[in-house]
Amino acid sequence: MTDSTEGKATRAVLEWLGGLGVGEGTAHGGMTLFPVTAKPGQTPVLEYRTLAEGIAEGRLIVRERPSASVPELVLVNRGTTMALILDGEEIVGGKQNRIVNASFLAAAGSEVLLPVTCVEHGRWHDVSPVFAAGEASPHTLKREKLLQVNASLRATGRAEADQGAVWDHVARLEARVGRSSPTGAMHEVYVSQGGQLAAYERAFPYHEGAVGMIVSLGGWLAGADLFDQPRTARTLWAKLVRSYALDALSEEVGQPVVRDRAVKLLGRFQGASGEVYPSLGLGEDVRLRGDGAVGSALVYGGTPVHVSLFRTYRNSHSGRGRMVSSSARRNLRREQGAH
Repeated sequence: MTDSTEGKATRAVLEWLGGLGVGEGTAHGGMTLFPVTAKPGQTPVLEYRTLAEGIAEGRLIVRERPSASVPELVLVNRGTTMALILDGEEIVGGKQNRIVNASFLAAAGSEVLLPVTCVEHGRWHDVSPVFAAGEASPHTLKREKLLQVNASLRATGRAEADQGAVWDHVARLEARVGRSSPTGAMHEVYVSQGGQLAAYERAFPYHEGAVGMIVSLGGWLAGADLFDQPRTARTLWAKLVRSYALDALSEEVGQPVVRDRAVKLLGRFQGASGEVYPSLGLGEDVRLRGDGAVGSALVYGGTPVHVSLFRTYRNSHSGRGRMVSSSARRNLRREQGAH
């Protein structure tokens, strides 16, 4: 990328974030959700399908490479429109379940080599020749993976994660909910907690006109998932609610976060720096670093298509991005309340 291209893509994201509005929050079970809205006409309306839509319609095919490889899959878009695949989105089937390492748009009629990370440690045999759309990574796993992919992009230009660290995270997730599967599959954790996650879905229905959500967990501000248009947010809303709720199930229930702190998350990216890399498909992959926050954005034709934001805290992560203990997290909540 040239300096001018990097500056243009980063500015597009920061200007868009500055024009967003934050609604009042709703709280349930240690989680608070704030709907986020955009000004009408703030970005052009793009036409694309989500992963689940494309697979259901027979327009998207995800399969193993001819010589199967853990960190790579093949995605074929047979449709006449672009397809949006999310960072952290789970793909279930093949020789093992994986999650996607970065958001991207696949062009109509294209074939993309997809960088992925395994979230099913104990299986390497086919259960189906093609993959289905699964869940979305829990917020904490997605944050850890963002830091890993950022480091990989800087070092090699490739969107690769730390496979061992991801397996460790899934194992900790199983331990937290007290449920494990024979193959150590993240998907089975979601299945085992289905009843409780359904309660969060009912508590946080889609907010008409919203382009995304800002979420707090256990009284600490976690992050946000934002899209270019309400249709995408509506389509992915329940999946994203479950991804945050799975973490909320194992959090200490703190005081609901007030709206001003959610608004402040967007403000933390005023003047943020951005590193820009070619996307896996169309557009640019922007990696953001703000004031006490980091994020990533897929930008296509000057339009931020998917933006993930993550609040960071002093001393809140080890070198591999892991969460600290519950007692230390209580201190972090006090720190956040002071800022």
